[in-house]
Amino acid sequence: MPSTPRDELVGRTTALKRHLARLDVDAMVVTQNADLFYFAGSMQSGALVIPTDGEPVYGVRRVFERAVRESALERIVPLPSLRDLAALVRGATGAAPKRVALELDVLPVAVYERFRAALEGAVIADGSHAVRSVRAVKSAYELARIRAAAALAAEMLDTAVRTLRAGMTDLEFAAGIEAAARRRGHQGIVRTRAWNQEAYYGHVFSGDAAAVPSFPDLPLGGEGPSAAAPYGAGHRRIAAGEPVIVDYVGALDGYICDQTRTLVIGSLSNEFRRAHEAALDILHEVQAAIRPGATPQELYRLALRRADALGYAEAFMGAGSFRARYVGHGVGLELDEWPVLADGFTAPLEPGMTFCVEPKIVFPGAGAVGIEDEFTVTPGGAERLTLPEQRLFSV
Repeated sequence: MPSTPRDELVGRTTALKRHLARLDVDAMVVTQNADLFYFAGSMQSGALVIPTDGEPVYGVRRVFERAVRESALERIVPLPSLRDLAALVRGATGAAPKRVALELDVLPVAVYERFRAALEGAVIADGSHAVRSVRAVKSAYELARIRAAAALAAEMLDTAVRTLRAGMTDLEFAAGIEAAARRRGHQGIVRTRAWNQEAYYGHVFSGDAAAVPSFPDLPLGGEGPSAAAPYGAGHRRIAAGEPVIVDYVGALDGYICDQTRTLVIGSLSNEFRRAHEAALDILHEVQAAIRPGATPQELYRLALRRADALGYAEAFMGAGSFRARYVGHGVGLELDEWPVLADGFTAPLEPGMTFCVEPKIVFPGAGAVGIEDEFTVTPGGAERLTLPEQRLFSV
C-alpha cells in the first residue's frame, strides 16, 4: 500500500509547479531523501522529475520494486545510470531539457557537477526555495501525522518523569527514554536539512552540562558522550535540585514533533525558577501573537523584547556569542524547515504553516531552563500541537 495518498502527492506537485513556472524552468529534478519522500512517497534512490507542464516521473536506481510499492505516482521507471537522466527529463517534458531546477541548498558540488553533466548542457536553476516554500505549508494529512508524533513526544516525556532519579547519568536517563520511544515505533532518525547539522532523538542534559555550547546552531549544546558526538547527553550524573532539560523529538512515519520541558528532582533554586517562569511568559507572549499575516521576524523580535523586559536579554537563547539568533523553526519531515522565527523572515504566516517556539535561558557554568511547543497557524490564530502542560515538572 502506498505510504502517501495519491491526491496528497498531486496537491504537492501542483503547488510546486506554480513556483517552477515563475522560475521559467522546464522541470525540477528532486533527489534529496526528505524531498523525494514528500513528492513521491518513497525515498528509494533515484531522481524524481517534476515537469512544469506534465506528470511527474520517478526514475529509480535502487530499489525499484520497493519504490513501486511505496509510491502512489503513476509513472515509476528504472533509472539504470545517471547517464540516463536527460532521457528521463525528455520523457517527462517531451523535449530536450533547456533549463532545469535542482535542490542547490543540499547538493554537494561534486554531485551537482555530475547532474549538470548528465543534463547535457541544460541551464541549472536553484529550486530549493520553491521546495521549502511548498513544504512550509502543511496539509490536513500532514498535520494528522504530526499529531501522532506529538502523542509519541508526550509519551517520551511521561517516561522521563517516571524514570528520572538522582545518581543516574544523562546517558542512562536518555537511553531509557529512547528505548521506550523505539518500542512505540519511533523511527530513530531525526532529519535536518542544513549542512553538518545533526540530531539524534534530541537532547537530554542536566545541570551545567546544558549550558555547554557546541557546534550545532542551537541554544543548548551539551557535552555529549565524546568529541566524536559533542552534543546532547553525556556522562554527567544527575543531582537533585538542578534543572534537567528534556528536548526530545517524536518521529513517526517521517513526520516529527519538537518538544522541550524542564524537569527537576525536588525543587529549583529561585534563580532557575524565575528564569523558567520568564521562559513561560515569553512562550505565551509569542503564542498569542501567532496569526495569519504576522511575520516570523515580528514574532522573533517580540520574544527579544519580552526577554529584555524580564531581565534576560543576555541569557536568552544562549549566552554571549553562542546565542542562537532565532526563537523557533519550522517542523515537518525535517527539524529545520521554514518558517524560521528570526530576523530576515518577513513573508507573512499562512494557515498550515507549522513551527515550534522554544524560549530557553542559559546560565554559563550553572545550567539552563526552557520550554518548547509546536504550533500550526490556523485562520483564527494558532493551534498548539504538543500535548504536555506548559509548566515545570518536579519529580
